[in-house]
Amino acid sequence: MTLAIRYRYVLWTLLLLLPSFLVAQENTLRVVFEGDSSRNSSIGTFRRQGVVYASLTDIVQVFSLGSFENPSARKLELKLPSYRIMISGGNPFLVVTDGTKRRTTYQLLSAVIYAASSYFVPLASFLPLFDSMLDATVILDAAATILRVTTAPKVRTYDFTTVLMEFKTNGMLLRIPAVRPLEDFESWLHNDGWLYVTIADAKADVDAINRLKPAGLIKQIVAVQSPTSVQLTFRLSGKIANTEISREEHSNDILISVRTPSDREKELLEKRQHEIQSGLENQRKRWELDVIVIDPGHGGYDPGTIGVTGVKEKDVTLAIGLKVGRLIEKSLKGVRVVYTRKTDTFVPVYKRGQIANEADGKLFISIHANSTKHKPTPLRGFEVYLLRPGRTEEAVSIAERENSVIQLEEGYEQRYKQLTDENFILVTMAQSAHVKASELFADIAQRELESHVKVPNQGVKQAGFYVLVGASMPNVLVETAYLSNREDEKFLRSNAGQQRIAAALFSAVKRYKQEYEKLLLEGKEIGENR
Repeated sequence: MTLAIRYRYVLWTLLLLLPSFLVAQENTLRVVFEGDSSRNSSIGTFRRQGVVYASLTDIVQVFSLGSFENPSARKLELKLPSYRIMISGGNPFLVVTDGTKRRTTYQLLSAVIYAASSYFVPLASFLPLFDSMLDATVILDAAATILRVTTAPKVRTYDFTTVLMEFKTNGMLLRIPAVRPLEDFESWLHNDGWLYVTIADAKADVDAINRLKPAGLIKQIVAVQSPTSVQLTFRLSGKIANTEISREEHSNDILISVRTPSDREKELLEKRQHEIQSGLENQRKRWELDVIVIDPGHGGYDPGTIGVTGVKEKDVTLAIGLKVGRLIEKSLKGVRVVYTRKTDTFVPVYKRGQIANEADGKLFISIHANSTKHKPTPLRGFEVYLLRPGRTEEAVSIAERENSVIQLEEGYEQRYKQLTDENFILVTMAQSAHVKASELFADIAQRELESHVKVPNQGVKQAGFYVLVGASMPNVLVETAYLSNREDEKFLRSNAGQQRIAAALFSAVKRYKQEYEKLLLEGKEIGENR
């Protein structure tokens, strides 16, 4: 099957799978290899909601890349000479592994689309990353719909090739001679004696740097090149008073001073280190994952959405929520479960966040069921939502439907007046301290749901759900499936289906707890700034 014929087949399949208004007409992107016209080809593309997507299958063929697919997990690994790129259908995150086995996660502007057993990436945000990993240079001529490839190897000039170590009476000075001004750099001294230096938008001869012989306070040097930065790591010995990084005046050299303490400073440093260690222990205890808040959506005179055969969202969410809670209480020792409701009662949206905060919750899981305006619908699947302004019309619509419940509350106009479109982003910024932990749980939850339930995975998304605004802790909202779809509704109303979803969410909590507490032990910040 030729590339063009195969692309038409995939496109027609997409037209059947996706709503007609989301997919534009067939289009292709010509690929022109300058100096080697025999390799000229084309890549299948289509436009969805203003975003141009390109076929990864075509990219693999056109650039003669190796690849490995796990169809059941909807994952595709691209193999480049010096990098591996792991891509997941329905997910905007790419995991890049370099030659040193270092893994870096990048986020595309839109999720990868998986349809008709093919993967499609948002071209504008994927291409710069892809180009940085190729020996050739790839330039997109959007006006002419041409991708121009210069096959001559890139001239990899280095911004710096060594680190000079200068001995001082009160420590050492590390000098990085750079050939041009490097503006974006930072350093961080960990309490375990490792000094981390990141220099953004730079290229280094890491092989030469890794061959340097450590001296003085420097016991080990590790240099790693990523597509976007250079990471230098120094293992220091003895007591260090402080480190400081700057660019030398009148030159391009980056200077890192490593200063040892005086006798008086040593005494104060030891005291301070003891206080820090005691403080870390207290903080770890404070942030132990000991309270999980389960929020079954809707309830009482708020039925939520109504299914094709009359199944009420409030009944499904309560049944799943109670099942999740029982699994946590039974299997996770030392973890208390708090419910925003345990019976068929109406709980105002603002009150749900209050309940979570007053219980000192460490994770808030709001459980819901999805729907469309018209029933029945072929649309199926579960989604995991993070609290941010919605990116897509679908996400905005779902948030509006879930948020409309506030109209059942007395005095809602005054209570929620701050959550207008104009300042919603400012309100959600108050939760920025919990973003990493929320993203971690959301990613784990969608993978666990995918492996436990026979419901399509619609991925991790973002929208402005009011119920998440008030919960001052890592939080997500799970749309378990579509009650407007007959098959999903049947699954949601069955005890077996509810138990499967509950088991998936419990498994996600268990895995998240392991990751969360591992980071706590390492002293990394995943919760509130402290």
